[in-house]
Parts: sequence; structure tokens; C-alpha cells
Amino acid sequence: MMTIPVHLYISFAVLVAFNVIRLQASQACDRGVVTGRNYLMYDLNPAEGFNLRRDVYIRIAVFVKRLQQHGDWVLVLPPWGPLPHWKSKDIGEQLKLPWKKFFNVESLVKYVTVVELSDLLSDKKTLLVNQLIYLQHFQDGWNDEKWEEKYKFEECIKKPPYWETKGGLVKGWFWGYENIEAKNVSCLSFQGHYKKLLPILSKHSKTSGKVVMIDRGEIPLHDDYGGVNYWKARRSMRYSDHLYSLANQFRREFLESDDERDETLLPSDWRDESVELKAKGGNYVCGHLRRQDFLYGRASDVPSLEFAAKQLEKIALLLDVQNIFVASDGTNQEMEKLRSYLSPKFRLVVYLPSFETRKEILDGGVAIVEQIICSRARHFIGSFESTFSFRIQEEREILGFPSNSTFNRFCADGNNSCEQPAKWKKVM
Repeated sequence: MMTIPVHLYISFAVLVAFNVIRLQASQACDRGVVTGRNYLMYDLNPAEGFNLRRDVYIRIAVFVKRLQQHGDWVLVLPPWGPLPHWKSKDIGEQLKLPWKKFFNVESLVKYVTVVELSDLLSDKKTLLVNQLIYLQHFQDGWNDEKWEEKYKFEECIKKPPYWETKGGLVKGWFWGYENIEAKNVSCLSFQGHYKKLLPILSKHSKTSGKVVMIDRGEIPLHDDYGGVNYWKARRSMRYSDHLYSLANQFRREFLESDDERDETLLPSDWRDESVELKAKGGNYVCGHLRRQDFLYGRASDVPSLEFAAKQLEKIALLLDVQNIFVASDGTNQEMEKLRSYLSPKFRLVVYLPSFETRKEILDGGVAIVEQIICSRARHFIGSFESTFSFRIQEEREILGFPSNSTFNRFCADGNNSCEQPAKWKKVM
């Protein structure tokens, strides 16, 4: 009988074990099981718009930065679209859009570890969410005399948008992806800051390969609003290079503006920004003039086109500039009417990209290009409590503009001294 050397037995055993592990890993991947790091997914009320969602990203990015002190967590970036203010019907479906379409994801990673959902799904037949927490406000609310941070797992006030399958798992919208399933779905009545969720999520840090999802992520408050971590997360939200390029090209061609002469240059890495940044801005005034739903939802705070023109003219005269750039959700007819109210001395400029460009960058990209242009203006006037205006004010604060050129709003007709926005100064 032939004797097989011991080392060959050992080698064969190791090879078998390796293949078993590889097969198990492959099967786990097919079943949607994630190995290694833990992942936090989140979503919002479908009615929330592009700019509010960017604010919620800051809230949850700061929270995940804190959560990473308890384990290896990765924030999953939820795809964009469809969104209520993205109304263009001629440029195709605006769905399942990755963050890299609008933002520099490499810049985001310099603050907190993130991954696109599409990348997380790329090597899986299905993705299993191990715990799905659907946030809701407490049914009895709260009064002004007593506000306290609290949470409680309890019955759902309204049925969440998820349904159980025959296999006992849960399906849902999940941004249009049909290969995502969940288990352990529960409703959490919540009132407080994001850090209040820490005890619930940190328990998963003792294991690895877990996927947890928070729905209605707009309900928790900022942990550090206006603080150092808030501004770090916000400064990391650089736009995509392509959108900067489009905005810069437009400024050069129509506003005689560029970063060098306007003193609006930023270092390539947001971590190298200095508190001493001082921006001058281009030779133009920018106004963000919100129309559409604001005309009936906030009618008392929206000026007529004629009164808006007077406010823009007043600032342009004061600064001795002729170009007035306006970002607006108003119609082309409204913009022409606004133009008619301006003195011939002034030139109204709006961003009207070609169909090809609109189809490439979509409604979200058009909005960001407008925001970049407004953020480089000599002076900015925003719309009352508009998140679109808030994002411009943050950009201008990062660039180092004087507060009195940034934190301004249009006043309604007959009111020349309406209350101006709060000044949230950059902290580094």
C-alpha cells in the first residue's frame, strides 16, 4: 500500500477548507449577506427636495462619524430621484442617479467613509437589510413648555411603505431597486438629535457585516448644527468637476467672471481651506427668486416681479455693476417680465443650457450650476426660508464673503426692511 506523505494530506485539507469558505462566501453574497464592515443606509420622506436632502446628508454624516468610534461603519449614499422639483419631462427618467453625478464623492470620503448604493449592490444578486427602522414623530407631539429628547419602539402610526413577501422578508420602494430585501422592520417614535440613535445602532458594532437602514431620516435634528463637524461635512460636499466647469465657462462668457480675478479660488482639498479666505466676487449681483409653490405657500414673503427688480437694481447701483444674474423656478415669461422692470442700464442674465446639456446634467445639475454662479457673485439676495438659498449662503460663507453680502433675502411688496436671514458663520 502506497503511503501518502503527511504534508500532502495537510495541503489537501487546506485546499478543501479554502474552497468551502469561498463557496460559503459566494452563497452569502448571492443571498445578499454583507461581510466585513457594517453599513448604514437611509432614506427620507419622498416629498423632500434636493436641497433639504443635502442638509440631511450633513446630519447623518456627522452621526456616522460619531458611530465610527464604536465600529467600522460605512454610510451608504441613497440614489437621487425622482424628486418633486425635478419636473422636466423631455430629458428622460431622473431615477437611480448616483451621487457622483452631482458631487465629488472622493471629497466626501475625506470626512466620512461612504459608498454609492449601486457599488454596494454591484456584486450581489440581492442585498439584505438586517434591521429597518422607520422613524415617526410621537403621536401626541410636544408643547413649547417641555421639549425633551426621547424615543420609543411602538406601533406604527401610519403603515410604512413596505410589505411582507411569502418568504417572510420585506420589500419596498428602495429607490427602484427590486433586489433589496429587509427583515426586522419596526417603527420608532423619535424626538431629538441624531446621537440619540447611537445606543440602537452601536449594538451592531459588536458584529460585522450588518446592514441597517433608517427611513424618514429628516426627523432627527443636527448633532452639531453650525459647529466644527457640521462645517467639515458641509465643506466636504464639493460639486462634481464637470458642474464647476460648466459654471465657470458660463461666468467667463456672460458675466466676465472667473475665480482668479474674483478671488474665489479654493484649494483642491477642502481640508486645506483656511479661515482667512476672503472673497471679492464677480462684477454681478445674484438673486434667487423662488416662485411656483412659494406664490401660494408663502405669499406674504414673496415679492412681485416689479418689487424684486427694484431690490436688485438698488444693490446693483450701490455696487456699480450692470450684470444681474437671477436663479429662479419661474417661467421664461416671468423672467422676461422681470427684465422689463429693470432699467436699460442693467443686463439680466439667466442660465438656459442647451437641451444636450440639460439631458446630460439633468435638473439637479442645472440647479447646482446656478448655485455655483450665485455663490461667486459680488452680492447675493435669497428667498425667504428657501433651502436653495441656504445652500448658496453656505457656499459663500466657505468662500469667505462678507456676511452683509451673503445673508440677505427679498422683501415682500411694501416692506423695505423685512427681517433678514440668521448669519451662520463658518467654524473651523
